[in-house]
Amino acid sequence: MRLLSRSKNGKWLIQKFSPAAVPFYAVLSHTWDHDDAEVTFEDIEDGTRDFDDRSKPGFDKLRFCCEKAEHDGLRYFWIDTCCIKKSDSVELQRSLNSMFYWYRRAVRCYVLLSDVSVRIPCGGENFDAVEAFKDSKWFRRGWTLQELIAPSSVVFYSKEGSRLGDKRELEEAVAAVTKIPIMALQGVKLSHFSKQERFSWAEHRTTTVPEDAAYCLLGIFNVYMHPSYADGIYSERKKEALYELDRTIKLASENAKQGEVVIRIGGASWCDLSTLDQTQLRELDRELEGYVRWLVDIFRSEHNAGDYVTKLSQTAGKKMEALLADFGVAYDDLSSLETTVKTWEKPWERYNDKSKPDQIRVQALVENRWYWTKRNEDVFTGITAARTLIELMIWRGRWTA
Repeated sequence: MRLLSRSKNGKWLIQKFSPAAVPFYAVLSHTWDHDDAEVTFEDIEDGTRDFDDRSKPGFDKLRFCCEKAEHDGLRYFWIDTCCIKKSDSVELQRSLNSMFYWYRRAVRCYVLLSDVSVRIPCGGENFDAVEAFKDSKWFRRGWTLQELIAPSSVVFYSKEGSRLGDKRELEEAVAAVTKIPIMALQGVKLSHFSKQERFSWAEHRTTTVPEDAAYCLLGIFNVYMHPSYADGIYSERKKEALYELDRTIKLASENAKQGEVVIRIGGASWCDLSTLDQTQLRELDRELEGYVRWLVDIFRSEHNAGDYVTKLSQTAGKKMEALLADFGVAYDDLSSLETTVKTWEKPWERYNDKSKPDQIRVQALVENRWYWTKRNEDVFTGITAARTLIELMIWRGRWTA
């Protein structure tokens, strides 16, 4: 996670922190202006930009958030425009899936309403700042839904920087305009609200990019997805992304424990994975590469039919469980949840082809195994292990989605 601060010599300083070392910080919630107006990661990554830089309107937002954070005793803050290196697809993917968590961890969330003014307009003797606040476009944007719900402390400001009130003080007005229950605004677990109800909170919100209509809800539903953007008609792209989100939610709900959805990458706990620091992640990368070699070389040489396949499959599951346990990551083989797996026309053909990339061979192993064992449920342990490997390698940027 990257955080911004004002350096001692009056420069903008952006720093990267491992999950275990993230300090207390604030976040800024806002509506984006046109891209050229916003400050990007590339604008400030070299640490040479002055605090008073006015080359882009977006620097005003940075100064606003920085000054509010410092007033509240916080050195660091986060803003989506420049704390994510969007040119890095792997980092962007992780950020989209982590954003709700980042907002939830924030000590303060400052909402800057660029279309709300506390100045009384001409002839506006009955002007009501709260009424103007309710009409803000901030309440109609997709990404701001999680920015409203996730943080425990949300404070609203006018475009002049005047405090309008916090989420608790304005909860009745916020609930009225958003149709979100006050209990949800107060921090009650979102799993207490139905899927349909949570979807309704975003019903009248829009996103510039159609797929973001789904990705802005990942934290609301506590699920993990691999973001994928495409060309085409806006409505069709949005519909497809929401369909994939709904499918992901259904799969995750099958893995619910005591009424709470557990986010997983394959069978690995995302909650545990997200706590690993960079040193641990590099070690995890090495262990995963070793597992790949075992799965496509040693496992292949030991392959045989019948019960022996089942034993090897179970060994694959145990190896994956042990690998993740070394990093404190919970693992569930989910074997009882598997239902359908595609098959290759010729079993093992692609798995045995050494000219194919490792990812293709592992995927073939996953799909062929279902065919080879004629729907023997005992081998689902191996299927889940291979699927977990694929998803972890994609998450770590080693393979492509």
